[in-house]
Amino acid sequence: MSKTGSAMPRERRSTKAVKSEDDRPLYLQHKAQAEAELTRKKEEILTHFLRDKLQDDERNTALNLQKLSDGWRSILRQSKSTEIKEDIDVLHQTFERQLDGQDSIIKVQAKTP
Repeated sequence: MSKTGSAMPRERRSTKAVKSEDDRPLYLQHKAQAEAELTRKKEEILTHFLRDKLQDDERNTALNLQKLSDGWRSILRQSKSTEIKEDIDVLHQTFERQLDGQDSIIKVQAKTP
């Protein structure tokens, strides 16, 4: 029985080998399709990741440009404020000098009858 039992599986194996030889192109096609699908999914994931990263970079760039603009405006405001304060001091001194001159003229005219 073992001889006939061992002969049968050999025959089955040979028929499987024939079936697998017949199915080999289909198997290879299926395998190639699976690999193509896997490659497409990987590319899709990579594209999605890169698109998200690009959006994050663009958002961060806009935010950083806004921060730079705000900082630059602050620096310009401080320097302009300093210039204006100096101008005010000069104008105050000029006003005081003119006021003193007019006071002295009024005092001179008041003394001379």
